[in-house]
Amino acid sequence: MRHRAGDLDRIVIAGAGRAAVAAVEELHRLGFTGAVTVLGGEEHPPYHRPACSKGLLTGRQRPADAHLASTAPARWLPGRVAVELDSARQVVYTHTGEAFEYDGLIVATGAKPVIPDGWPVGEPGLYTLHDVEDALALGAALREARRVAVVGAGFTGSEAACVVSSLARECVIIDSNAQVMTRAVGAVTGGLVADSMRREGVRMRLGRRVRVVSRSRRGWRLDLDDGSHVDADVVISALGERPDTGWFTVPGADTSDGLLCDESLRVLGTKRIVAAGAVARWPNPWYGDAPGRCDQWIAALEQGQAAARTLLAGHRPAPAAPVQPRYWSDLFGLRIQVCGRLDGADDIEVTELRPGRRDVARGGMVAVHLRDGVARGVVAVNAPRQFTTLAREMRAAGPLARPRVSLPAQTSQQRRLSLVG
Repeated sequence: MRHRAGDLDRIVIAGAGRAAVAAVEELHRLGFTGAVTVLGGEEHPPYHRPACSKGLLTGRQRPADAHLASTAPARWLPGRVAVELDSARQVVYTHTGEAFEYDGLIVATGAKPVIPDGWPVGEPGLYTLHDVEDALALGAALREARRVAVVGAGFTGSEAACVVSSLARECVIIDSNAQVMTRAVGAVTGGLVADSMRREGVRMRLGRRVRVVSRSRRGWRLDLDDGSHVDADVVISALGERPDTGWFTVPGADTSDGLLCDESLRVLGTKRIVAAGAVARWPNPWYGDAPGRCDQWIAALEQGQAAARTLLAGHRPAPAAPVQPRYWSDLFGLRIQVCGRLDGADDIEVTELRPGRRDVARGGMVAVHLRDGVARGVVAVNAPRQFTTLAREMRAAGPLARPRVSLPAQTSQQRRLSLVG
């Protein structure tokens, strides 16, 4: 698929994260010879965002260490936040007052952190953990803190709690769910990981919501919905993210939960506009028929590549973008790996690699999520060999094959449990 003169001369990419870098590289690989302009909302060049809750937060990495290098030709413009779109004239406007004309537009603006109304985030001691500046500011505050409260026990919140604990700070984590990382690893695995975190000294206030955040003599006071409260020197708000679509002012476009796209990532109701990364919502075969978002780091790379291919296809048919969810994390000595789709209604078969251990997660476990007897997702903790086997089988079968993935062979030291969703 080669670039044709007069077809596309100017491509603008709004956003400069993993999806944007992948799109630039794919455009170059496919032979696009026109101008590519990348508008980055941050002052930093593209970087590995997962480093924000890991190396950048601990101070073991500098921003330059997390740089996401690319040799593909493009005009990189940091510090340009897209604030308005004139799709009729094909112009993107930024907060700097500049206007960027395009023949094709890739929207990769990602997501913004969720901040509850009335929370004075930005005041000393109250932080989000989303970008480089957040990580640097929070890392500096943690060096002086004694007690830290993490509000939100998703992946980011749990990783932040791991960092706080590694710094020998007292840590309490608050979440409305009864376990940690519910959306990311499911309720069963999330409950076992929470047990491991408790044994590491992390205090848990699960099944609770923060009603009020206020200043106190000790720093911050968090009033919970059961009438109790938590005092902390530092508060980390990790309550998830929402797609950054407020600037996307195209009449008729569905921006209710990201940008609604077709199966090839073309934004519905627009011309010459595609989307990639956390901002895109499309009928991903791995998720079933209903459009959904896949906002993991690996998925952003694959979506960026697919969006570039679709844009260069113009009005011609373009391949669908089947993106299999897969992600991982290391925290408290637990290697957590996930592949496929997880749903609260799934039946779950859990294999314990070392039955009898009080800490099931640390001893190793695999949770296979099934629907109608068909494997839809796999979660493994401290079981990399078993995970690799299962994930490879699912990926080889493809999203539409309804694969009946074989469970890991049991040994005399393993135990398998079946749980009904």
